[in-house]
Amino acid sequence: MEGDQDPLYIDPDLFDSGPGREHSPTQMRAIAEELKSYLGGMTGPGSAEGYTNGSVNGILDHCQLSEAQIGTWHDASAFSRTVGANSGGKKFAQVYQEFIDAYKDVIAAVEASAANHSAGDKANEGKG
Repeated sequence: MEGDQDPLYIDPDLFDSGPGREHSPTQMRAIAEELKSYLGGMTGPGSAEGYTNGSVNGILDHCQLSEAQIGTWHDASAFSRTVGANSGGKKFAQVYQEFIDAYKDVIAAVEASAANHSAGDKANEGKG
């Protein structure tokens, strides 16, 4: 343990409604909507106007090299297995899709938190 800080210390102002602490279901929903606005760039078409973009579809459409593009001699064939359709590009797209799925889960969690706070406000304070 570094320094003299008590690991069980609880900030006495933790639950005060001062300027540093606020919950706003409206603001939470706005954050979720802003996060959603970036999903199109991650999940949209693989290319637009002749250019590739940063979407998972762009990776699937443009990063799937085969022996036809790389070559069929021994070393080229081995290289195509590391970067080709069944390897590097596909695996990168898979990891990227997992990130997108987790990103969607974060959005859902923020929306659920906003709904929870809103329901709590209604129950406790009669706010709508």
